Amino acid sequence: WVDKHPEWFHHRPDGTIAYAENPPKKYQDIYPIAFDQDMPGLVAETLRVLRFWMDHGVRIFRVDNPHTKPVVFWEQVIGEVNRQDADVLFLAEAFTRPAMMHTLAQIGFQQSYTYFTWRNSKQELTEYLTELSGDAAAYMRPNFFVNTPDILHEFLQQGGRPAFELRAVLAATLSPTWGVYSGFEL
Repeated sequence: WVDKHPEWFHHRPDGTIAYAENPPKKYQDIYPIAFDQDMPGLVAETLRVLRFWMDHGVRIFRVDNPHTKPVVFWEQVIGEVNRQDADVLFLAEAFTRPAMMHTLAQIGFQQSYTYFTWRNSKQELTEYLTELSGDAAAYMRPNFFVNTPDILHEFLQQGGRPAFELRAVLAATLSPTWGVYSGFEL
């Protein structure tokens, strides 16, 4: 893409393609996409890449931080994929404001990460499950991960196997989709 479509990327004043930064970190192997330059071209190319993998049997796509990209982009991509292939699922790996998580579900993401990992007390769990089982239940399909590659809550760090067992039972009985990060299977 860098060679064929340099217009799809942000550029520095000297004309070189800008890399991603999250100060103090610099990610020189990641080039942020300029969605405002050629949205139709980016949608078409994303569809081409997704269809390549779909043709090889992939039917579920986990999208990293979709909330940092234009909502309309995902709405167009997911809508187009699902018009032809309704069995393809998109998982929003987004830990962001609840309103944005709800928006992602409403525009097509069939599954979503959740804040379950951080809800440990009875009150926290009750409040969170009440939220998810309200109006959001009509469009939001939450995944309850006991932990993730990035998140190992203090409750699990200090609770040992019983904490993992407890969280696995809660996740499996409170949500239709749940998971435990590799290495902690019970």
